[in-house]
Amino acid sequence: MNNIYLKKIPQQGFATIKSSLQQFVQHTYQFQFTSIFWCLSGEALFTIDGQKHRFTPGQIIICPRGCNILLLDITSDFSARLLGLSKHIWMAARSSFTPEAMQDITRVPYIGKCNDIEKEFVSNIFRQIDIIETMVANDPTSIEFCRQNIILSVNALLLYIQQIKSHYEHPAKEIISESKDKLFHEFRVLLTQKFREERSVQYYADKMRISTRHLNTICQRTSGQNAKEIIDQYTIIELQVVLMYTHKSFQELVNEFHFPDQSYLNRYFKRHTGYSLSEFRANGVMVD
Repeated sequence: MNNIYLKKIPQQGFATIKSSLQQFVQHTYQFQFTSIFWCLSGEALFTIDGQKHRFTPGQIIICPRGCNILLLDITSDFSARLLGLSKHIWMAARSSFTPEAMQDITRVPYIGKCNDIEKEFVSNIFRQIDIIETMVANDPTSIEFCRQNIILSVNALLLYIQQIKSHYEHPAKEIISESKDKLFHEFRVLLTQKFREERSVQYYADKMRISTRHLNTICQRTSGQNAKEIIDQYTIIELQVVLMYTHKSFQELVNEFHFPDQSYLNRYFKRHTGYSLSEFRANGVMVD
């Protein structure tokens, strides 16, 4: 990955680059930042968290931080736009979407009718992002203004993908060749549906009719984390979103996420972030 591009993301919260993605060919890469790809030309065959996809011109795919990509093959004319986002900007952009909606539209390539209007819509979003990045380079004092505009641009892109999904487009067909990959996908979908009520590895293993050891092996092999780490990370991210972008009380969080009481929730949150609920909300920090 381009070092200048990677350095920009934590510094300014976002960065964009045009790339042939040659560095991903036959090398597994774990994303440090949420990344949005837009295919400009050519084709690519790749896996994301063990699921195979074909990426063709006009398609958009969102790869959340922590997921693994392996580019199996690309055509000589392949080119894509890549937009990397810090955790804070990504969470702000997706704050109006439910976890279920985000599970639905990430890690899978989408393409609309690919007519001139839609092409121009997506082109304009990336054109605006280019302008914003130029503004930051020319005037570093405009960084907060630029970050807010990046959030709006990414939110518009998410709405576009949601529109595609709900109206006239199906995701590119997934080819899942190994049973372990299928099981990891099943676990991820089940987690999205049940993380508010259930956070024990045993629950998910029982629902999938496998042992906890087997589930941990699958998760470790695919994501580099065990099942409990994935469950807790998912829960903490959603708690952070709610704390930063809603006015829900701590008791409402206790009820929504099925914790025994506020004290337990506070300890759980502080153990994973280093902040109490009130400290996090007051400071507006986003913990990796």
